[in-house]
Amino acid sequence: MFIFVYVFFVVFCVLLLVFLKKIENKGRILIAGIFLVGYLLFHSFFLPFSWFPGALLLALPLGNEKICYDEDVPEAGKRMLKDCFGEGSVLSEGVEKEHCYFDECDQKNVIVHYIEWTLFYKNVEGQDCTFVFDNRCYQLNKAEIECFVERYFSDLTEEFYKKKFWDKTIAGISGVRKNDSRLYFKEYASFISQNVLEASAMFDRMWEYSLTENIDFSRLQYQEVFKKFPYSLHMTLYVDYGSDREQERVRQRQETERKVRQMIEEMISYTDHSLSAIVDVNMMDENGCADAFNFAILEGEYFSDGAGTGYDVAFYESFFGNLE
Repeated sequence: MFIFVYVFFVVFCVLLLVFLKKIENKGRILIAGIFLVGYLLFHSFFLPFSWFPGALLLALPLGNEKICYDEDVPEAGKRMLKDCFGEGSVLSEGVEKEHCYFDECDQKNVIVHYIEWTLFYKNVEGQDCTFVFDNRCYQLNKAEIECFVERYFSDLTEEFYKKKFWDKTIAGISGVRKNDSRLYFKEYASFISQNVLEASAMFDRMWEYSLTENIDFSRLQYQEVFKKFPYSLHMTLYVDYGSDREQERVRQRQETERKVRQMIEEMISYTDHSLSAIVDVNMMDENGCADAFNFAILEGEYFSDGAGTGYDVAFYESFFGNLE
């Protein structure tokens, strides 16, 4: 009986390894394996075989689901892309793609079939560039292509300012948490507090604004993005104090602030005093945030009131004009 049990155990382990390699739902298989091993340990002399198929059924996914997207780029979308990337841009034929993942909620494998396009164009420096998008959405239309274009614009600008200013600055700050600190480029928010009288007019105007009607990637220059588009840079830094002594903390905070200001001044100069940005710096210790400071910059000038509703209204008026 002992030999039979141990042989059965070895065979089961082999089967388990085979299933782990072939099936994505490894968590449930592992649970089934642990259950059977435990059962063997507590019932060394007898193992009801009726438990084995039940455990294997527990381990298997409940089924597969196939999702297919076959929408083509509408003519309005093709015209919009020409306007955004220049008449010399070329849109590729759609390429069929497949993406597989496991849905933990419904416990099933999902296979997604979709179409991907690549648009080729040259930037202002004559370099070959590509814009890639697909139709993994309910229905591909002009509005959804606009979302891809907006994200692409933000990604390009973020990458540029990271390489030119951000990476160099945070590399020189002692104690900075590189993985937690980040820079991102975002469109001006279309919503602010309803308590602000101007909120409704600001929302309506921002809702009407379309990036795709105002951008040409073939002529895009990053030092001009703050003049031409209602976007701003947002930077958040987390810096660990290197000492418990107050005097040394003050020194570290001052040095951090000096380097951040230096980065801001370089950005202001590069953008010909058009920079709009918000910078938040959090000085951390073992108890969390021990100190913090921030800067708000609007059109190359420090905004005295800092970030907040006043800044939001001023930012709006700097781009769209005075509110009536």
